[in-house]
Amino acid sequence: MRKTWLVALTEYSNAVRSKAFITGVLALPVLICLSVGLQYFGQKNVDIRERRFAVVDRTGVLFPVIAAKAAERNEKFVTQRGADGRSVQTSPKFLPELFDPAGTGGGNADVVLSERVRREELTGFVIINTNALSADGGAEDGMSWFTQTHTYSELPDWLERTINEEIRRMRFEKAGLDQALVRKLTRNVPIKRLGLSKVDAATGRVVKAKEMNRFATFAVPAGCVFLLYMMVMSATPVLLNTVLEEKMQKISEVLLSAVTPFQLMMGKLLGATMVSFTLSALYLGCISGMLWKMGVLNLVPPTLIPWFVFFQLLSLLIFGSIFLAIGSVCSEIRDAQSFMFPVMMLVMLPFFVFMPIMQSPGSSFARWFSLFPPATPMLLLLRIAIPPGPPWWEIALGVALTTLFMFGCVWAGAKIFRIGILAQGQAPSFGKLLAWIFSK
Repeated sequence: MRKTWLVALTEYSNAVRSKAFITGVLALPVLICLSVGLQYFGQKNVDIRERRFAVVDRTGVLFPVIAAKAAERNEKFVTQRGADGRSVQTSPKFLPELFDPAGTGGGNADVVLSERVRREELTGFVIINTNALSADGGAEDGMSWFTQTHTYSELPDWLERTINEEIRRMRFEKAGLDQALVRKLTRNVPIKRLGLSKVDAATGRVVKAKEMNRFATFAVPAGCVFLLYMMVMSATPVLLNTVLEEKMQKISEVLLSAVTPFQLMMGKLLGATMVSFTLSALYLGCISGMLWKMGVLNLVPPTLIPWFVFFQLLSLLIFGSIFLAIGSVCSEIRDAQSFMFPVMMLVMLPFFVFMPIMQSPGSSFARWFSLFPPATPMLLLLRIAIPPGPPWWEIALGVALTTLFMFGCVWAGAKIFRIGILAQGQAPSFGKLLAWIFSK
């Protein structure tokens, strides 16, 4: 055991003093700052060029309303007052123009206007059909938006909202309904999202349900899974490259003269685990400080931390053993890539089922996927982080199955590592690896 720890400490020392480790520590804060900075820069540098569009109004009554609403928007909502008191334009102006199809000389209005869009004279054009005001109209009686930049949705969304508001008003007016009464009767009633009430066992008083916080409900579980994935991927794939490099340079043969293959493998595995926990401590500390500064640290349940650490340990030992085994049987990087694909599928599996489990954490689908050992650490952590959490027996069963699976991975990885670390030539097949696992 002393030699195993010696290898582990050596691996850990070499890792934390390397440029790659420093880069890894700084990567997340740099990426977050870069993302926030780019979003801020993007918001401050919005394309505010005027958006000209044509309106083919076959109803004959809607264009004046569109023009009036556009003028009101351009006056009230296009500019905002900055911190220095000056008005700053934050969105483009909408400039409508009425197009008369009779002036096309017998041509189609959509063809003529499409050419103007191609010449960038217009952003697009809308055709409002004759029966758009009818309450009994079909799909052909609506309106159509034509453009070549469909990724810009602010203008068509505004048009759809503005025109439909006016159409509804005109329909109610035609039906002889009072507009004030209609607005009153159609007023939306917001719904509050609350937890559950309970009776305090000590005082007997009813504790009212608290309003749900979307950060605690969605951001905390998703953040836990994402951080766990980062911690696993920051440490385990490196083991494959390290073993493969040492094998190609014949360093492993020298090391095996002083330690056994199992001691070498476990030393490297424990060293990578220590590196991952160091990164985890740094990131958790920074994230906790940031949440405390934002005043939302109390929304993170303290019990999540030990669960996070426990599942991180299981994940590191499972995938670390697998990557070490792959690195030991390969003599070239090309060989390792063929083994990497199925392993990466196992690592990525939780993200393939993330949203269904997030929406229904108590379903049978979520239960059975979270009891599948390679995916259990991330998926069971996700379900624990979503109130009220899974039943205790599911947690106990998931922990037991994953622990057994972890010991199986370490045992199988050690069997493969013992033979593969000294093997040369072409990488063995999966069938040959199975034979190595069960060999004496």
